[in-house]
Amino acid sequence: MIKNGKIWPIMIAVAIFAVVLLGYWTIKETLSSDLSESTVYMDKYQNVDENINEIIVAQMQFNKNYTITYEEIDVFGKTGKVVFKITTKDGKPVNNASIELVLQRPVNDAKEVKLLKPTSIKDGIYTFENITMPKEGRWDIYTKVTIGKYTRYYNLRFDKRLKKFVEM
Repeated sequence: MIKNGKIWPIMIAVAIFAVVLLGYWTIKETLSSDLSESTVYMDKYQNVDENINEIIVAQMQFNKNYTITYEEIDVFGKTGKVVFKITTKDGKPVNNASIELVLQRPVNDAKEVKLLKPTSIKDGIYTFENITMPKEGRWDIYTKVTIGKYTRYYNLRFDKRLKKFVEM
């Protein structure tokens, strides 16, 4: 039996050992986790953090000059289709936009990130067809539209299991 005067150094040693062990476990779990970086602005979050004011101003300028409307969003079947229309504020179609559309599951799996190109562009209508999503669950569509010096980001989140959009 340990006398009362000798138990506190042992408890301090056990507490220090437990703190070191928990610190090691936390670092190990953090480094091995499947967390992916935010791709809302299709860039690393450090770059977005440094340039967020410029990104917001560019989006505001884009909104002053152009309008984007989703004409059709059908992503719940075996293959999907996304159609949207880009016009100037006075209604003229825009056919020279640079568009990056990324389809991604919110997991850190490079096989489940797809960069899509429009299958057709006509009269300001951009069509993305034959979009395949091999797995059920949550999916994100990130779109970056650039016209000249103006850039706008659009994000869609949906769940194939529930057959509904989570966020538009």
